[in-house]
Amino acid sequence: MTSMLARTVALTLLLLTGLAIAQDELTDQRVPPSASIQGATVPAIEIVFTNVTGDPSAAVPGFPGFEFFPGGGTSNFDRIYGSPNGNWIVSANTTAPSTENEVILVNGVTSAREGTPAPWTGGAENFGVFRTEMAINDNGDWAFSTNTDGPSGNDEYVVRVINGSFASVAQEGQAILAVPGASWGPVIRNVVMDELGNVGLVSSGVTGVDPSQSELLVLGPIVLAQSGVTVPPGQVGSEFWDNFDFIDSHLSADGSRWLIQGDLTGDTASDDVVVVDGNVVVQEGSILSGSSFSEAVDTSGIVGVHMDAGGNWFVRGNNAGTEQDWVYRNGEIIASTGAPVTTGSAELWSDIDFSDCFFLHAGNSRGDYVIGGVTDGDSASNGVLVANGEFVVVREGDPVDLNGNGLDDDNLFFNTFGNDDGYLSDTGLFYFTATIKEASGSPVAQGIFVADLSTALGLNDGIFADRFE
Repeated sequence: MTSMLARTVALTLLLLTGLAIAQDELTDQRVPPSASIQGATVPAIEIVFTNVTGDPSAAVPGFPGFEFFPGGGTSNFDRIYGSPNGNWIVSANTTAPSTENEVILVNGVTSAREGTPAPWTGGAENFGVFRTEMAINDNGDWAFSTNTDGPSGNDEYVVRVINGSFASVAQEGQAILAVPGASWGPVIRNVVMDELGNVGLVSSGVTGVDPSQSELLVLGPIVLAQSGVTVPPGQVGSEFWDNFDFIDSHLSADGSRWLIQGDLTGDTASDDVVVVDGNVVVQEGSILSGSSFSEAVDTSGIVGVHMDAGGNWFVRGNNAGTEQDWVYRNGEIIASTGAPVTTGSAELWSDIDFSDCFFLHAGNSRGDYVIGGVTDGDSASNGVLVANGEFVVVREGDPVDLNGNGLDDDNLFFNTFGNDDGYLSDTGLFYFTATIKEASGSPVAQGIFVADLSTALGLNDGIFADRFE
């Protein structure tokens, strides 16, 4: 991992400056530090990759002459996934020809490339585009889904890689051992994996069953839920599963806990649910259990979900009526609009500049977590990533030190942070994506960054300490 951390970013988090999802004009105004983070250890942040044309951080590993695709958009680097010990995986777009421009990076190494021979097919088919959802465990095993250029009706795959060996876990049109007579459908997605290498996934359009039962959530050989068959308890009502959402599957590292968001059959005002270990924990149209809210979760008010490696679960959303936004973790509200961003801070979470307020929540097995959201501060600097409700990790408007000289002289600043594009390891490393803007406020690039929170979280003297002395 160390070899591919191309640049350093010197950030002073005692100067509170932040993010709004809309592009804002950068100003020099700074918000005074909150009492809660005075004396806190400032996290060190490094650039992992950027797409700044011509900069070494934009070079695609293993492919001389190619860079990560340029521009200030949010899709050049996709969502990052990781394991407790710090292994990580992500897909990215490059300047290679459009039929072969997407790559999978595993711990910073290019490990698969669109348009090249797919090993598990014996080279008969080529990698296609990669779905956002990927998985990796502490052993370094990883899994992904792709649509190859193979025969139509058999070209969707979920693939697992162990010690460099690629093997198909599920293929469109092939038999599903857990459901006799059924075959995988044309969509196979939502890839997760546990520490033993068991792969979980969702398949839509499963054949050989009643059409109302054609969506499956499985983990290895076990069917966790099936549309038209499974009635998750804890709901208001007694409806079957209807469908499972894209991306929104999560699994604990040991495979004992799982989370899925999706829709039940029945009234559309109350059909969206979040299910943990088979039980409904949040349902639109119902008040959050254990909260002090008097209003129910709004229709389409469940905005995002997450389960970390330790099985801690997160849901964020908003309520009907006042549209109050919140982050709900293991049955408790840990952040909400109108509440302090950090303990004792005068800066409050606010949805004035971003209607959902919160855009990220990520945790680890130790119980640490990072929340991303927008505050009532200056609109050029009010987007923040906050750890454990105690200190700001990074804020919109903080300088990006592209040339690595420790000075704010590159005319580059953090802009917006990707929705749910963050992963927190047990070792205190927090990986995230962000767009980068110039002082004018114009977004010009995107990057992957890693913050060393180990000292701030009381783990050690800092994984990056030798590089920030």
